[in-house]
Amino acid sequence: MAQAQNTQELNNQSASNNLQTIYHKTVQYKQNVFTGIEYFRNYGKINGHAFWNENEFINGNVGYDGNIYPNLPLKLDLMVEELITHGVNQGVQIKIIREKIDSFTIGSVRFLHLTPDKNKVPDGFYEILHSQKYTVFCKRNKLIKEVIVQNELERNIEEEAVYFLKNQDNIIVIKNRQILFDLFRDKKNQVLDYMSNLNLNFRKQKEAFIVESIKYYEQITN
Repeated sequence: MAQAQNTQELNNQSASNNLQTIYHKTVQYKQNVFTGIEYFRNYGKINGHAFWNENEFINGNVGYDGNIYPNLPLKLDLMVEELITHGVNQGVQIKIIREKIDSFTIGSVRFLHLTPDKNKVPDGFYEILHSQKYTVFCKRNKLIKEVIVQNELERNIEEEAVYFLKNQDNIIVIKNRQILFDLFRDKKNQVLDYMSNLNLNFRKQKEAFIVESIKYYEQITN
């Protein structure tokens, strides 16, 4: 009797899981994400594009208003810092309401929406580059640079990045190598030797230097 009851409970649970899976794939479930206004940007004649990584939609998940919405087509405009998706009508692009976004992924890359009141950093979407004992965030922005080339105005989109290090509840900006040296303290020479072996230079390969040095420091201090 008990075995039959357990079997029935498992069947019920399996049916429930299947229903949730189907529900999560429906437009109705994702409709909340589609309540933002239409996205339209025309930057005119310009070299480059405004988006993170590539100018194309990549499937990802969005933590939005307390729920997780999986398998959404996403791209991130770094000029205006807007997360974009599209619904059934792929010709219409929609800005997801940023105030309700907690986190998201684009492909396998994770982002957090951090706000000044909780984290003492500028409001924005922060890419997680590393997350173990220490967390390394990157805040990417794109802007237009104008130059005169052969008496003609040339407009180029360039990317800027600011790096942050989180240690417990403290978040600091990694402005220079000294910030890292202060963290490494007595392990500084070990870390620098390791970076030298990897042929990484802070000035020329800032992002890789920060991430790899933090990973190695965690390894030798565990």
